[in-house]
Amino acid sequence: MNISTSQLSRRAFIGGGTAFAAFGALALAGCATPAAPGATAGANAATKAKTINFYGNSLGEEALKPAWQAVLDDFSAEEGVTVSPVIYPYDQAATQLALTGRAGKLLGVGQSGGWQVLTPMNVLADLTDLAKGLGIPQGVLDSYTMDGKLLVMPLTAAGIGIITNGEIAKSVGIKSGMTIEQFATALEKIKSQDSSLIPYAAVTKNPDLKDATHWMWGFGSPVVTDDFECTIGDKESVKAITWYKSLQDEGLTQANVARADARILFASGRAALYDDAPLASTFVKTNGAAQNIIDNIGAISRPTAGGKESYNRAWGSGLFASAGEGELTSRDFITYAATNVEAATAFYKQSAVAPAAKSVADQIPELAADKFQNAFRTEVSEHARGAAWDRVPVTAQIDTAIGAGVANILAGQVDVQSGLNSLKKEVQDLLDANA
Repeated sequence: MNISTSQLSRRAFIGGGTAFAAFGALALAGCATPAAPGATAGANAATKAKTINFYGNSLGEEALKPAWQAVLDDFSAEEGVTVSPVIYPYDQAATQLALTGRAGKLLGVGQSGGWQVLTPMNVLADLTDLAKGLGIPQGVLDSYTMDGKLLVMPLTAAGIGIITNGEIAKSVGIKSGMTIEQFATALEKIKSQDSSLIPYAAVTKNPDLKDATHWMWGFGSPVVTDDFECTIGDKESVKAITWYKSLQDEGLTQANVARADARILFASGRAALYDDAPLASTFVKTNGAAQNIIDNIGAISRPTAGGKESYNRAWGSGLFASAGEGELTSRDFITYAATNVEAATAFYKQSAVAPAAKSVADQIPELAADKFQNAFRTEVSEHARGAAWDRVPVTAQIDTAIGAGVANILAGQVDVQSGLNSLKKEVQDLLDANA
């Protein structure tokens, strides 16, 4: 599932993404450097460098800094090179990367947040060979691949999956491999056992309602094709959202629930299921869950409709490298970060997120002993899929649009078909305006 760079080139520079709006303002003010190096950077020979930069937010965040600093220090010591941090807040990543790339100053490795703004500049190295043999889920690799080139090496690879209170799930037969009909029946059993309990604290409030995407996938709608045609409003997506709304109408989910709300409801024992990343096992503890919930937290594969495949929206992180000057050193750094078991173990202990590389994850004893993480890897992460619009600079805007459109339907402000038809136009306009 690849997208051509040419498809994205005009989209990125003409589009209304935040990063390019920022760049445009600088250009009008005469502050931007004129040359875009991207057209030739990809053709330059890859070389070694004594100093590379490390672009990202993690070294500026207290929780993640120690593990990342250790990676930089250990790699630098082994290779005899300097890795210089270039730190910016996560929400400024796209803007900072766009400005750096356009100025021709990108040199080194960067964290994946905002990477899409760099693809039209043709400044990123192809990392395909680095991922071979590591056992990274193909759906995750696809989300970072364009023109057959892997532009971001996944370090963590998971999805947004269904988290279960194991005791309750077992009591009503909730497990992996269910149909949507079996799943709904099991939710009704939970409600009949305890009417005060929310059977499924599914997200029903934006901005997290982008979760509707994996349900539409599971009913057979592409949502957006590889050719950037929006299919929202087709019969499959209508069935999916009609079903999703029926859960709310029948009291099996609850209105106006955001992800943060769902975490608290689940941890406090007021919800039996909800959707989250593998960090769920950490959130139940930080939200004060009782020991029986902590001990029995689980994950199941997303129920399917009509025998179709189970999908979860991909969630994770990775690293990219600038092409040409310093590329060989950057590739060595990425290989070190992705495959060094000691570094991966430190990341796992600190973040509770498994490495993307199965060959590395399988060597971490603490992970092997973690029942929840192993269930999440097999039932959720292996079914993770990136969205076509994850590779465009307006990905966040499209997510927000989908969430807002579905929220209007759930609120009863518009019927399902009409609401999805309007949403299709909005999403297609965003895609067309950037193509």
